[in-house]
Amino acid sequence: MIATSRCNCLVCRLEGTLITELGDETPMEQFRSFTISSAVLSSLPSPFALIRELHDHSTQDRDALADELILNILNRRDDIAFRSIRQKLLLLVFIPTVHRTTSQVAVSFPSLARDDIAQHIFAVLLEFLDSKELSARRSHLAFAVARQIRRSAFRWAIRESRHAFKDDLEAAPEAPVELNLRVADQHSEIVLRQFLDACQREGLLTSEERNLLTKFKLEGATGSELARNNGHSAVAIRHRIQRIIEKLRRAAKYQLDSTAKQLNLFAR
Repeated sequence: MIATSRCNCLVCRLEGTLITELGDETPMEQFRSFTISSAVLSSLPSPFALIRELHDHSTQDRDALADELILNILNRRDDIAFRSIRQKLLLLVFIPTVHRTTSQVAVSFPSLARDDIAQHIFAVLLEFLDSKELSARRSHLAFAVARQIRRSAFRWAIRESRHAFKDDLEAAPEAPVELNLRVADQHSEIVLRQFLDACQREGLLTSEERNLLTKFKLEGATGSELARNNGHSAVAIRHRIQRIIEKLRRAAKYQLDSTAKQLNLFAR
């Protein structure tokens, strides 16, 4: 087993979930099947041995081995049978990088919610891991990933902060936040709650975000009322709600009918 982080942020909670899932017998068998065709990967007895190997920075000559291990995982992108375990392994490999970058952005942009920052970084990470740019590299892969998510995270944070600053200057009257899922009757409210349940189960929605959205959309609380409860400005609250809604809109694209389906955090 590998050591887990000690804080309770979204990144650390996801790390704990991944470690628990990979510790079961079925994922262990999947790992052995996944690595059997690679000499360098098959020498490692478990997913946790692989993660420890990649997180070991005790000597400088380990960079070449790390590149070889990561390349062997990345090169299995077209193998549908191992897509889930491949993504879980890559997420665990880069969890420390995601956590560190999230903390740096959160310190530099305190008006942005830490979980929102982390979710953006995870989206960037998963996209970059399957990009042509990364697949063309043969060395310094971890450095390339860290540089990409850091650049993207800070550019995103700058854009988000500029929007909030502009709204603060305009000091416009509070306007309702648009939500496509309108609660028109009891049935639609049930459907919405089912959808939120699915999002929260799969890690797409935190309990704090669920509570905020429920109070705003289902209980009719205003941005000003919510702001008084958590110490943020009404403008910051409205931006937070809008970001949550945009995230749920993207998640809703995976639904096949009018009822909330099980959402997969690692689906692409």
